[in-house]
Amino acid sequence: MKRITMKLLFPLTVAALLVFGALPVPAQQTSRFSVTTGDVALSGAGTKLTIQQPASHAAQVNLESAVIYCSVACDVTQSSNGAAATSTSGTANALPPFNAAALATVWLARNVGSGTPAGGILHLAATERLPLDVSKIQLRGMGTGTNYTFVVSAVTGTVNITLFWSER
Repeated sequence: MKRITMKLLFPLTVAALLVFGALPVPAQQTSRFSVTTGDVALSGAGTKLTIQQPASHAAQVNLESAVIYCSVACDVTQSSNGAAATSTSGTANALPPFNAAALATVWLARNVGSGTPAGGILHLAATERLPLDVSKIQLRGMGTGTNYTFVVSAVTGTVNITLFWSER
């Protein structure tokens, strides 16, 4: 009797594995976002754009690209993991096809801590648009101290910083 049961059970188990193994496993959804400072008119001042993890429920944030424009010659620096930004939040715009809300927060104020420099100073000529490939940068830590900041030095002119990223 045991031998018959095993003989019947084995083909049924194999058939079940084939059927259920062929079903698609839902992948973790990746959502994409953008944020921009818009055109910021500066008079002897600088500006920053910071993306940071929330205080809790962090996502895996993968930066993709940034575009920086200055109407006059300017210097651009980048830094990571400065003291958390706390004022002048920006708006994360969901990019199609998904319209999920971003977990990362964005900040347009100059109050983020200086953090660890990421690379050297980039010098832009007047009216230059600088596309930056930041696709190797990931924010994986927990808490608001996990952040990345783009800084344009003090100028008298118009500046625009735009950032694209994805989250899962």
